[in-house]
Amino acid sequence: MQEKEQPPRSAFLLAIGDAATEQLCANSRRIHLARGEVLFNQGEMAHDLFIIDHGSVALLARADGVRRTMVEIFRDGEIFLAPAVVLDLPYLATAQALTEVELLAVPAAELRRGMADNHEISRAMVDQLGRHWRLLVEQIIDLKLRPAERRVARFLAQRVREEGGTGAAHLPEPRTAIAARLGMTPETLSRSLHALQSQRCIRVMADTVHVLDRERLLAST
Repeated sequence: MQEKEQPPRSAFLLAIGDAATEQLCANSRRIHLARGEVLFNQGEMAHDLFIIDHGSVALLARADGVRRTMVEIFRDGEIFLAPAVVLDLPYLATAQALTEVELLAVPAAELRRGMADNHEISRAMVDQLGRHWRLLVEQIIDLKLRPAERRVARFLAQRVREEGGTGAAHLPEPRTAIAARLGMTPETLSRSLHALQSQRCIRVMADTVHVLDRERLLAST
């Protein structure tokens, strides 16, 4: 007998519980993306809620014919562009794989039906939308008020567990993508990493940055 495939380890799915997860994912499908592959384009109607099993997905947006810009990077266990799915509206950004990606696609109609029928699904989605709103505000504050080195420090700190104080911040995405997410050039990102390393807050090794002291890293800039 073939073993049943497990859903992604997602805060959203953990919040709704096993029974609601099974209900919600009954008609879902698994999708594999190669690095650089586009999942959907800006302006397409929201046909699925996507939950990342593993990998990194970039949201890219374009306005008035100007070149695309990086909006955000989402990773393991996260969902993205949920408002479009909830409101039955077009996606406001293009989703592109920055690494190899495995994700679960839950049909939009299934999610909306689940929210209408199941309090736990509705409550968990409200929580996710609130978190995404805070993420958006934090990003605006970063880009408008914080210098480059501070933006890099905060980005790295978010990739290690807060309670641990130290840890490895894995950066499998291209440095150009990370720089674009932080609103800077790759050269500025490189200089900022070097400056933080010289302050003995981090140690840079290939695609991993070892955070030596998370508290000092956040206070260093």
